[in-house]
Amino acid sequence: MPQSFQLRIHLAAAVLILLAGCATAPDPSPPPKVDLPNQWTDAAIASSAVAPIGWLETFNAPQLEALIAAAFEQNPTLQIAAARLDQAAAEFGITRADQLPSANLGLNAARQRISTFGPQSTGGVRFDNYDLSLNLSWELDLWGRLRQLSSARIAQFQASAADLEAARLSLAAQVTKGYFNLIAARTQVELAEATTQTFQSNLNSLEERYQKGLSEGLELRLQRRQTAQAQAERSQAQRQLDQVAKSLERLIGRYPSGQASQENAGSLPQLLPFIPAGLPADLLTRRPDLIAAERQLAAADTTLAATRKDWLPRISLTASGGTSSQEFNNLLDGDFSVWSLAGNLTQPIFQAGRIRASIDRTAALRDQAIANYVDTALQAFFEVETTLAAESYLQSELTHLSTAAREAAQAVQLAETRYQRGTTEYIEYLNTQREAATIRSQFTATQNLLLQNRVDLYLALGGPILSLP
Repeated sequence: MPQSFQLRIHLAAAVLILLAGCATAPDPSPPPKVDLPNQWTDAAIASSAVAPIGWLETFNAPQLEALIAAAFEQNPTLQIAAARLDQAAAEFGITRADQLPSANLGLNAARQRISTFGPQSTGGVRFDNYDLSLNLSWELDLWGRLRQLSSARIAQFQASAADLEAARLSLAAQVTKGYFNLIAARTQVELAEATTQTFQSNLNSLEERYQKGLSEGLELRLQRRQTAQAQAERSQAQRQLDQVAKSLERLIGRYPSGQASQENAGSLPQLLPFIPAGLPADLLTRRPDLIAAERQLAAADTTLAATRKDWLPRISLTASGGTSSQEFNNLLDGDFSVWSLAGNLTQPIFQAGRIRASIDRTAALRDQAIANYVDTALQAFFEVETTLAAESYLQSELTHLSTAAREAAQAVQLAETRYQRGTTEYIEYLNTQREAATIRSQFTATQNLLLQNRVDLYLALGGPILSLP
């Protein structure tokens, strides 16, 4: 699995550390005020231990891993999230620059003409002046305001890194679900083709018997209807396969030609009997979107603290040095040097409510971050609980459908035997075939739904895609 996006995170983090200097990330914000249970509601299928391997490896599908690797390299949505991480690192660099002295090198040239009047008028005098200077300025961060702003930017960078990881998890889950949809859709096509062939064979036999006067027209028309319906369902399955294939190709960054429908994707995998869900409290530190929400809250808290210091006086130092001469050739001559050093202290007195409004605005953003944190946490717990419950229901449904499919297949054999003996009406035989085909299709669809739900559960838990090396 390519590690280009992990490498991007590590490089950006290294640059951030070099730029940060004395600025550090803010401390973690307290967890949301939600009463968390000691275990998940459906603890019967959820293991309290964290799995030692990534969830993708539980499916044992090398072809799927290759598709996800391609999506990580080519998917535009993931590239947008990666670019936002770079943006966050750059924005920190801008904020960090305010803590350091700034230097500017200036070269000025001016020409002035003064006209003279009177008895001895010269018609005007021309003056040339050239200045070469190095100007320095630095705001002394006595109250830590600038350090807090830099610290908030670090938290925002960490949130962007978590957003990128969340985007990777989401993309991996979408590709995995698309891959299973592709296998299920192809299986449905195969089932539809097999059913159509069976019904067509029955129709050919009835056509021959009808021509010989050995069967009634009703049986023939019923078989024609059933065969036509099977052909329509086959076309529907083929259409769904084409749509699923194109959707998967779009996810991995390929042109949606539908070529994936022709590629061999194997069969639907078997699931592990246990689910490493961990504990509810673990979700707060494991799931990327919750990590991002917490870092955004920490950034809002730190920004609010920095904004409140706008009431305090600011002290800045300025210095300049260089040369000034009426001759350009003398600019590098030390005899024409000039310099200045100044200190500046400003204390806000009247800002027409600007500072108060800025503090209120930042406090409102902090309140939004708190609410977003709580909402994200509740949504995360909701997703885990609902997918855990769905796992139990789908497992039970699949077990019953497996039994129904087995009994339906045996019923078809018995109905066919009885029809040939003349003890069963043909319409009963047709209904038995139709029901058997429907149950086989339902079993495949439910098998896929169980896999889809397991992927949603892994995504809701925020676990790693692959094992750490």
